[in-house]
Amino acid sequence: MIECCHGYSTEIQVDVPCSVAYQCYSERETIPQWMPFISSVKILEDKPDQSRWTLKYEVLGRNVEFSWLARNMTPTKNQKIHWRSLEGLPNRGAVRFFPKSSSSCRVQLTVAYEIPEILAPVASALKPFMEGLLQKGLERFATFARERYSKIPQP
Repeated sequence: MIECCHGYSTEIQVDVPCSVAYQCYSERETIPQWMPFISSVKILEDKPDQSRWTLKYEVLGRNVEFSWLARNMTPTKNQKIHWRSLEGLPNRGAVRFFPKSSSSCRVQLTVAYEIPEILAPVASALKPFMEGLLQKGLERFATFARERYSKIPQP
């Protein structure tokens, strides 16, 4: 039995243009550098729209590890990246990029997933925990994107 579909959404303002934030987020294999609970992302050589993800984290005193195969749906350049899992931990999500000015944007991350049976007893406690994790990840993403942007020669 799987308790279905918990959704989380969080957003942050990032002081880089939408195109830079979009490019940074598009590089799936760098995500573990700023999303602390994702331990690895490997893009499939023969299917570049698919990637294998591994999550390792201590959740409320339990060490958990899950993996899944995700397929990137067709993105909207500089606006939206979205995916869904094909096998493993059932999940789907989207990252949207909204321009605020020529040098800043709002990044909104929405994730929905089914809670695995092992975590069903603590499902209600997971929501604030997960939202906190996603928010921390976006804060680290903002720093990652700003550092990347600072290395791009400006006209």
